[in-house]
Amino acid sequence: MNSKNFLYAFLLFLSPMLAMAQSQKCKTSEIRQQNFLENPALVEQRAKAEVQMQKWIAEEYPTYVAQKDVVTLPIVVHVLWRTQAQNISEAQILSQIEVLNEDFRKMNSDAGNTPAAFQAIAADAEIEFCQASVDPAGNPTNGITRRQITQEFIGDTEDWYSTSAGGQDPWDNSKYINVWICEIDDQGTLGFATPPGTANPPASDGMVIAPEFYGNIGTAAQSVPNHLGRTATHEMGHYLNLEHVWGPTNGGCGEDDFVADTPNQNQDSFGCPSFPETDNCTNGGNGIQYMNFLDYVDDNCMTMFSEGQKARMLAAVNGPRLSLLSSTACGLTINTNDITLVPTTIYPNPTANFIIMDTPLAVGQESVLTIFDISGKVVLVQNYSVTPEMIKVKVEGLNAGIHLVELRFGNNVQGGKLLIEK
Repeated sequence: MNSKNFLYAFLLFLSPMLAMAQSQKCKTSEIRQQNFLENPALVEQRAKAEVQMQKWIAEEYPTYVAQKDVVTLPIVVHVLWRTQAQNISEAQILSQIEVLNEDFRKMNSDAGNTPAAFQAIAADAEIEFCQASVDPAGNPTNGITRRQITQEFIGDTEDWYSTSAGGQDPWDNSKYINVWICEIDDQGTLGFATPPGTANPPASDGMVIAPEFYGNIGTAAQSVPNHLGRTATHEMGHYLNLEHVWGPTNGGCGEDDFVADTPNQNQDSFGCPSFPETDNCTNGGNGIQYMNFLDYVDDNCMTMFSEGQKARMLAAVNGPRLSLLSSTACGLTINTNDITLVPTTIYPNPTANFIIMDTPLAVGQESVLTIFDISGKVVLVQNYSVTPEMIKVKVEGLNAGIHLVELRFGNNVQGGKLLIEK
């Protein structure tokens, strides 16, 4: 795809000649344009952030991605419900965490449906998500707030992010990804998000998703063809700096999503096209990348992020979204002045029955071993009054999947990722 001047592209948002679609799955572009019109200073702020992220991709990304470090970002969900059906269950909310982690780690069961022509650039973004287990005051939480409201279509107002206006104030936007689950409109909108540097005011930074499209069970399971949790995958892409594959506004062959490995695309795709799908921008070869999570196809036809999109998302995580990495919202360990991270070995890994951890710290120190599942939930805790040189832990009762193992010795922490297989 030909690169365009992204500064020019962002300035386009101020043009009154850009008429946004009246009905769309995602209102991210429309909300951003509105924010830019109301606060023109955001245009320069966003452009500067883009320059910095492009610089990071060019200079830092090759070394960074070679290290294969997986980052974990915390999510808090605010449920604003007017009808009982909108007050979706905790199980439905947690099912979305599973979908996000599968899609962003290229572990989705339909990844193999990506056409062979695009398999080589289908990316494991090396980004995971957890449901917050610690609130801003440091107290335990399930990472969900709930509020019954009376306002219809609060997601189509400026009230969803304000408790005093009838919505819900965000938790610290720098430490949590805030997701508001609420009615948006009756025009077919599934959700929207604020790409880095575009929220107006800052309290609105995050994602807004209609309740029937969050997760893949409960009411979401009935929302065919948008029933597999891909709305949140799509919006999280926006939150982490991705554009629609046809470009930031209405599309056309002159627009660009600033990603080299997504073919030039005229407009959004719907339904479930057959490969190869071509248009007047890419009218031959492998066609357009309609199966990309940043298009509008049915959930069961969305299967991939590209390597170029991975670079943009990790640039955001290491740029304007960097503060999320120091969050303790999921009980994850961080490297601060009063915590020393100690290298460790966990083996066997993967495992089905038990793990052994080396403990190179001083024998005799009290310690606590905690295992978190992929959603950030604590699934096992063991206390040791005397720390041996090695610890053996039975994990046969835990569910299969990715876990975080953490062993604390006073102000020292060691641990790592663990894959449990059944």
